[in-house]
Amino acid sequence: EHRSQYASKHSAAGEVTPGQRYQYQVQAEAGTELGEASPPLSHIHGAPYCGDGKVAGSLGEECDDGDLLSGDGCSRACQLEEGFHCAGEPSLCYIYEGDGICEPFEKETSIIDCGLYTPKGYLDLWATQAYSSHEDKTCPASLVTGEPHSMICTSYHPESPEHPPLTGWFPCVSSGNRPQDKRSEQTEGSLEREDEVWLKVCFSRPGVATAIFIFLASDGPVLREHQRPTVTVHLTDVSGNNHSLGTYELSCQQNPLVINVTHHLNVLSHQTTSVLLNFSSPLVGISAVALRTSSHISPPNLDTCSPEHEGQNHQGRSCVHRPCGEQGSCAPLLLDHTEMVNCTSGGPGHMKCAITCQRGFALQGSSGKYLRPVQKEILLTCSSGHWDRTVSCVPLDCGVPDPSLVSYATFSCSEGTDFLKRCSISCVPPAKLQGLNPWLTCLEDGLWSLPEAYCKLECDVPPVIPNASVLLPPCPQRSHDVGSVCRYECKPGYYAVTSADSKVRSNFLKIQCLEGGIWEQGSCIPVVCEPPSPVFEGMYECTNGFELNSQCMLNCNQESGRRPILCTKEGLWTEEFKLCENLQGECPPPPSELNFVEYKCEQGYGIGAVCSPTCVIPPSDPVILPENITADTLEHWMEPVKVQSIVCTGRRQWHPDPVLVHCIQSCEPFQADGWCDTINNRAYCHYDGGDCCSSTLSSKKVIPFAADCDLDECTCRDPKAEENQ
Repeated sequence: EHRSQYASKHSAAGEVTPGQRYQYQVQAEAGTELGEASPPLSHIHGAPYCGDGKVAGSLGEECDDGDLLSGDGCSRACQLEEGFHCAGEPSLCYIYEGDGICEPFEKETSIIDCGLYTPKGYLDLWATQAYSSHEDKTCPASLVTGEPHSMICTSYHPESPEHPPLTGWFPCVSSGNRPQDKRSEQTEGSLEREDEVWLKVCFSRPGVATAIFIFLASDGPVLREHQRPTVTVHLTDVSGNNHSLGTYELSCQQNPLVINVTHHLNVLSHQTTSVLLNFSSPLVGISAVALRTSSHISPPNLDTCSPEHEGQNHQGRSCVHRPCGEQGSCAPLLLDHTEMVNCTSGGPGHMKCAITCQRGFALQGSSGKYLRPVQKEILLTCSSGHWDRTVSCVPLDCGVPDPSLVSYATFSCSEGTDFLKRCSISCVPPAKLQGLNPWLTCLEDGLWSLPEAYCKLECDVPPVIPNASVLLPPCPQRSHDVGSVCRYECKPGYYAVTSADSKVRSNFLKIQCLEGGIWEQGSCIPVVCEPPSPVFEGMYECTNGFELNSQCMLNCNQESGRRPILCTKEGLWTEEFKLCENLQGECPPPPSELNFVEYKCEQGYGIGAVCSPTCVIPPSDPVILPENITADTLEHWMEPVKVQSIVCTGRRQWHPDPVLVHCIQSCEPFQADGWCDTINNRAYCHYDGGDCCSSTLSSKKVIPFAADCDLDECTCRDPKAEENQ
């Protein structure tokens, strides 16, 4: 028993006072013994506390979800857990990273949801041209231009499938003319001897670099001693000179790779036109490269505009730059589907334009993707004759709804998936639609409306169980929730059997609606009593076999007054089968090596004695065959029963009769191993576990184990296989 001291006495009497400080302790009591009191807890009655569902900043609380559990976003100390955001009172917490929604608090930190954040006073330039050491139409270097198509980055493994298309640039050739699809055959050492792999990206205008962002599609393989592939970075200025930024390890855990250029003072005195990347592995993938420039750092004094630069760059490739043109003369903004373009001049060489797309249209960047988050308004800045980005207003498209939006459902979007178009929700059987509005609508934010219906897994009307009646109260003839139970009572002479396979016999059957939306299997089967021991074979007669109410009479010549033995509804005989007292003698010894079978009779040959058969020629099994069948005439579809023993009955005859016991070849212990063994291709060996039929093989190809397999021996013999239907 636990009891709370101090305050409990006051609260019991209704004497607690708001604003009064109370002290609590817990102490264990066992009879007259008292345990040591817990450390005291002080609390001011009516004051906030962690767990009351209200965020108390005065207590240092960052959240309060009303419980004292950690791991749900708000810890037991009411502190925000990493990766979660909490809102409201009580706090509702959720994982925000990667949900596709850019919220204000993650605008500067989440590249996945919000894209690359550009601080005030900086300009991010995405690559507009790209060249590589391995040019190929199937994986063009142009895939790195613009913003990244995907933020997914994966590591390379030899058993990995081909890189998914259009996620980034990968060298199509690893070495010489060796195709990339054979790279899994390369050894770790051969990767180090690959020809140099490089990628060069150019930008729409030169600028003083402050940072380089390299977005990865793959960080390549892990080399010896857990070494990761590396990239060596050079910046190229307007004069064609290269400036090294060093070598960096590549890892999907740090995507994008951010290189701070401000630490390299020699670079800050030059305007960067392109970036050269040299890779240590041919299995690295790049999805985008960005150059961040700053308006706070003054470039070198350029009194005149540079002419078009055609100087030789890395591997003979060059980046072409147009003349500067007149300062401040940006090309006019001619955009379709705009609702408003409002431009203001900030002096010579500077102009700003606010662009608003029409309803049903959204802004798209140069990469062909919507700006993240989906938006219809943006501010463009013209500086030194260049707009800071290229955008257009394109029709809004929500795309096919994600399956996670409604579980157990499919979506039909016959109208399309663009703005204000609708998709219908259809439930995958046995799930049932709940709600009156089975439609989703594409909204202005590029997201589908919240569903007003859902698919609920239910079981259909309870099944009719033969030889059973539904118990009162009846199980309603309608759909049932998962976990619902229906009860039945078996008719007299039957007992319940369920998938639980309980050995306890009962007249009552209970079936449950399972998680898959189907009813548990159950049935009522006839009551059957156990057959008498084989020693009584031929000594009794029964009115209805071993079923309910069947009466069996033992034939004892001198005891004609015996009562019949009855099979009861419990599946038990009214009395035990006993040998007649006047029985004497023994069975003759089993014939030696009849049908190549010999017998071991350790108990002798008396009534009730048991003999064990073994085959003279191994590996063979003793089985019972019909009178007119021998081991040589046995057909593959016949399934004889293996004999474990024979017994001397009360009639002084062996059962089963040794004349019917034959030896057939044993099964090989290699069933269902993918090889068709001719010895096992018969019903007795379960047709080799399906290895001889293409329809029962996962590979759909039969492989004979024996090189000289006879056509009939290796054919599909299983009568249940598709080939024989």
